[in-house]
Amino acid sequence: MRIVEATPRMMEEYLPAILRIYARAHGLTPPMVEQRREIMLRHFQRRGFRGLLALDGKTLAGFAYGYTGEPGQYWYELVHAAMEPEMRREWLERDHFEFVELAVDEGYRRMGLGGKLHDALLDGRKEPVALLTVRMDNLPALNLYFRKGWKILVKNFRFSPGGPPFYVMGKILGANHP
Repeated sequence: MRIVEATPRMMEEYLPAILRIYARAHGLTPPMVEQRREIMLRHFQRRGFRGLLALDGKTLAGFAYGYTGEPGQYWYELVHAAMEPEMRREWLERDHFEFVELAVDEGYRRMGLGGKLHDALLDGRKEPVALLTVRMDNLPALNLYFRKGWKILVKNFRFSPGGPPFYVMGKILGANHP
């Protein structure tokens, strides 16, 4: 198993496999997968993009990616509205890394791969903080993030009315990260 840093082009080449893993992890329907495909293609072009592929030979075992967040982006604006002004200044209204996706295929879970992808994604980032959202009922992901030093910033965050609740989490980056 090896983790490789992937260019946006490599991420696009692996996109069908990325979407299969993502769809299984999140229970997506085909129309939702197509929507996610378009979103990911946009994400791969963002400033500060970093993508990682965990490869078992040529088989994709997992992936992770993120980028430098900026005002005007969908996620940024939603999270901005959910935060109090002081929290916005501390976490959002400065350079920050948006830890967008991390998923491991079912056959490769419980082997430490998620933690390795997490650490590699944050390694060497220049932003002082990182942010992510995670479903409040996603206990495996929450356990990983808590072990890695993330803290809850916003509870019951929702991307849409009636949608599932998420946590907005933050992590201070620096000499001792990931």
